[in-house]
Amino acid sequence: MKRTPLGLVVRLAVLGVVLSVGYWIVNAAYLKPVGAVRKQIEEMNATYKRATDTMENWPSIKRELQAFGLTQIGREFDQVEHRLRTSLQDIGERAGLRAVQVSNGPPKAERTPLAAARLRGKLGRELMEAQDFAVVKGTFSGSGSLEQVVRAVAFLQVQPWLHRIERVSIEPRGRERQAFGLDVAFSVAIAPDLCPPNAAMPPIVEPDEELVKKAVRIAQRNVFVAPPVQAPRPPVVDPPVDPIVPPPAVPPAYDRWKLTGLLERRVDGQTVSVEAWLIQTQTGERRILRPGDDVLGHVFEWAEGERGYFVFEGRRFVIRQGQTLADRVPADQVDSPALGGGTAPMPGAKAGEGEG
Repeated sequence: MKRTPLGLVVRLAVLGVVLSVGYWIVNAAYLKPVGAVRKQIEEMNATYKRATDTMENWPSIKRELQAFGLTQIGREFDQVEHRLRTSLQDIGERAGLRAVQVSNGPPKAERTPLAAARLRGKLGRELMEAQDFAVVKGTFSGSGSLEQVVRAVAFLQVQPWLHRIERVSIEPRGRERQAFGLDVAFSVAIAPDLCPPNAAMPPIVEPDEELVKKAVRIAQRNVFVAPPVQAPRPPVVDPPVDPIVPPPAVPPAYDRWKLTGLLERRVDGQTVSVEAWLIQTQTGERRILRPGDDVLGHVFEWAEGERGYFVFEGRRFVIRQGQTLADRVPADQVDSPALGGGTAPMPGAKAGEGEG
C-alpha cells in the first residue's frame, strides 16, 4: 500500500486556503458591492417609472385641482365664515323659511394620507406633516311648510361650495303636522393654496326644475299626516220577501279594531301628551285617540311604553301595541310599574306633578 506524499497534502491544503481567501476577497470587494448597486438601480428604475407615470397624468390632475379651487368660498377663515353665513341666510329666505339660524365651528386641518406611510428622510417627514386642507363644520336650521323645508334641502344639495351634507332632520311641529323644523349639518373645505387670490363671492345656484318637482311631490304626500279615513260603502239590501224577523244582536267588532301605535311627546324628559293609533282591519278606517276619546266604548286614558290604558264599562284595561280591543286585559292583572311602582299617569296630568 502506497502512502500519499506529505508534500502533496501540504500543497492541497495551501491551495484550499488560497481559494477561500480569494473568494472572500472577491465577494467583499466585488460581488457584494455589485449586488447592492444592482438593487439600488432596480429601486431607482421603479421610482423613475412611478415619477414618469405621475408626470404623464399631471395635466389632468392639475385641471381637477383647479376646478376644485373654483368651488372654494374663500381663502381666509374670516372671509369663509362671513360668506358662508350670508349665503345660507339667503338660501333660507329664498326657500321661504322662518327663524333661519346658521352656526359653525373653527376650521380643523386635515392631514395628508401619507401620514400613515411612515416615510423616511427629511422629505418624507415634510410630506407626512403636510396639511392638505381644513374643514369647517356647521349647522343650518329653520322652520316652514313641508314644501319650503324640502325646497331648502334642494337648494343646499346643489351649492358647489357646500362640499358635504352630513345630516338632514325634518321634524313635524304642531298638532296638525303642517309646520316643520329643518336641521342640517354640513362641512365646507378650505384650501387656500387652490383658491384664486381674488375669488369673488360665489353665487347662489338654483336647483333645476326636475329637482324642484321632486321636492313638490314629496311635500304633497306629507308622510307625517295619517291618510284620510275612507267610509265603508253601505251594503246592498235586497227587498224583503218574507216578514222581517229581527236578527239576533251582533256583538261589536272588538276584534276588528287593532292598536297599531302609541305616541308619547316629551318635553325636558317629561311626557306631556300621548296618542293611540287604531285601525279597523276590515274597512281600513283609522282613528287617532287622545285621552278622553273612545272607540266602541273603550275610552283611551294614557300610554306607557307599549301599553295603552283604556276604560271600558267602568273598568280599567291594558291593550298592548299590536293587539285588538278584544285582547284587553284587566289592568290589575298586568305586572307593570302601574302595580309595583305606582299607576300610569291619568289623562290631563301635567308633567312633573307629584314630584318633590
